[in-house]
Amino acid sequence: MLKKYIYIAFIFYSFCSLAQSEVTLYSKKQKIHPRINIPLHADRNLNKAALEFNKNFKAVTGKYLSIEKSNKLDTNDDYILLRVNPTQNKSYCFYKNGKNITIQGTTVQNLIYGIHDFFKRYTNLTIEEKKNYIKKYERTTEIKIPNEFSICSSPDFIYREPYFSSNFNPDFRAWNKTNHLELEWGIWGHNLSKTLKNVTLPTSSYAKVNGRREKRQYCFTDDVLFRHINEKIKNTYNGDHGLNKYMILPNDNKFVCTCTTCKAVGNTKTDASPAVFTFLNKLAKQHKHLSFFTTIYVSIKEVPKFKIASNVGVFYSTIDIQNGIPIKDTKYYKKFETDIKKWKNYLDKVYVWEYAVNFDNYFDIYPSLKVIQKNLNLYKKLGVNGVFIHGSEYDYSGFQDVKATLLAKLLWNTTINLDVEINKYFLGQYPEKLANALSNYYSFISDSFLINKQELSIYSGVNKSIKKYLDPKMFFGFYNEFDTHTQAHKYDKNYLKIATALTFLKLEIMRSYGIGTFGFASLNRNKEIIVKNETALLLDKLTVYSKTSRLKVYNEEQYKIEEYIDSWRKTIYKYHKRKHYFYKKPFKIISKLDEDYTNTKILNDGAFGLKDYNTNWHICSTDNLVLKIDKNKIKDSKKITLSFLQDIKHKIFYPRSIELIGTNNKIIKTKNLSSDKTSLSIKEVTLILPTLLENEQLPDSFIVRIRRAKKTGKNALACDEIIFN
Repeated sequence: MLKKYIYIAFIFYSFCSLAQSEVTLYSKKQKIHPRINIPLHADRNLNKAALEFNKNFKAVTGKYLSIEKSNKLDTNDDYILLRVNPTQNKSYCFYKNGKNITIQGTTVQNLIYGIHDFFKRYTNLTIEEKKNYIKKYERTTEIKIPNEFSICSSPDFIYREPYFSSNFNPDFRAWNKTNHLELEWGIWGHNLSKTLKNVTLPTSSYAKVNGRREKRQYCFTDDVLFRHINEKIKNTYNGDHGLNKYMILPNDNKFVCTCTTCKAVGNTKTDASPAVFTFLNKLAKQHKHLSFFTTIYVSIKEVPKFKIASNVGVFYSTIDIQNGIPIKDTKYYKKFETDIKKWKNYLDKVYVWEYAVNFDNYFDIYPSLKVIQKNLNLYKKLGVNGVFIHGSEYDYSGFQDVKATLLAKLLWNTTINLDVEINKYFLGQYPEKLANALSNYYSFISDSFLINKQELSIYSGVNKSIKKYLDPKMFFGFYNEFDTHTQAHKYDKNYLKIATALTFLKLEIMRSYGIGTFGFASLNRNKEIIVKNETALLLDKLTVYSKTSRLKVYNEEQYKIEEYIDSWRKTIYKYHKRKHYFYKKPFKIISKLDEDYTNTKILNDGAFGLKDYNTNWHICSTDNLVLKIDKNKIKDSKKITLSFLQDIKHKIFYPRSIELIGTNNKIIKTKNLSSDKTSLSIKEVTLILPTLLENEQLPDSFIVRIRRAKKTGKNALACDEIIFN
């Protein structure tokens, strides 16, 4: 009996302790509310922090708190004390060990980060409510907080930028603690030419290559070049003191200056580092309050042999080692580790330039968060100071909001539980049933992306995404579940953006599969291609979704969704009920194949190519395309129909001729193609097979030879579907 009473007393005491562990910060009913205090000497920026706290409080409760500037506190009142303390160890802290709450940062910016963290922890405030705080949400009538708490935080990286349009919003940046290049960088990327746009430079300012001046590159030991850049930096900073970082990169090519002065500082024919770092040192000496960077990329390779200024840093671009696999698990790891350590020994500021989207298809989900998390942990271990994660910039990419939000969190703390954060994100955006469907699928494909060691570069066609993570059966099931929520969210722009991306992606999977279960069409008994009704419905949906959500392009090249839909419709109109006697029939390739294009099955798998050369195009750059075909396989055919891509930017050209060749290499028929200077287009070519009335007939085994165009330099041929019909 005694034990029973002790147990009851213990339970009662526990409940009392729990009740006493919380206090009321705000109560509408009891009229309990604190006051905001900033020091009497507080400047305009600290006053902005107080207004930021009030904005958050208003969004949660519908009420503003009074703000007082004073060095004395009224003992009868409760206060929120906002302070800046540059000497504290952590970026921000907030604590309560009496009646008042103190939020303190090393800078005003860090103080604001602390304010947001406080509201995230102790209220139900979300960024959506914060962005739309004027709207009448269901307001909180009471806020309870722990009686005592002490929380401090600092980021894993000093510079943190997920470069998506989501991050362009100032509320997003403040809430997620991120940087934004357009507010901090006076010069960014390969933009020296833009910086010098209205400047007439002498010949000496350009690189000397093989004894001749090359205007596509600069000489970084030239005094005139330095004077102009130095003046531009001075004027830029004077116009906006926020622009305190400057990137000095050679133009994006392999030219290196080997004039007398550049060679004297250490330049070689392939390495411009000595001259570039000499240039950076001169700038750093003139502007000690600014930071100067270059990028380890193309012609910037080796660490110079002279000392560098403390306000100089480098970006290490991972563009050549980005393959959808954690760097530590790749063949590039040892070199990467060696390079980072080498540069860390040379200077203090080493940043990494990371990538987070498929630039050939922004609507590819490319769920690389867990891969990037492993990379970030590696960067932190190696002492990297900052990370710029290159996303889809001003254009929308699939699930970019969740990606940008979670990348921001990872850049602050690389150890967060991504599955928990993914679920939390979607639950904060959508009703529970839809949120669970989104979070379950996104977590699943993120795991698939991480576990599968198949490479997927940041320039890839959908066929490679399918092999990596995009299982069609799983995706189609998820798409159908997602689609059931469309009617309820037909006015939700964010939902419609996701719907646009998913519909585009489904069409791409169907295009890649061609004919069959997951394809856009089937093949009937008469060998006719029958386009599925679903294909037309999806194209209609994509039209509506993209226009309603105001999305216009789908990749880095700014290809238009409208043109994509139009190309689809024209293609399926031509394909519907077209006979395809050659579908998946065996044939031989007797020409030399490119190393990356050995899968010749795509030439008769029923799939078709559009203007992106990465999907369904067979590329030949080393030889003509020559096929050996058994006549018996296509005996009912009357003609051969082929499609070709011309993409002059990528050195892909229409062929000059198509030949049917018989016994003893004798040409039976030839179709010559006239010269065409269209920069990006698709051409379908038909060649009538010999009839019984013609003298020359196809032998039992014949050859189709497609001759590449006559061009100097790199010259590729792109062919997709070869149809005997």
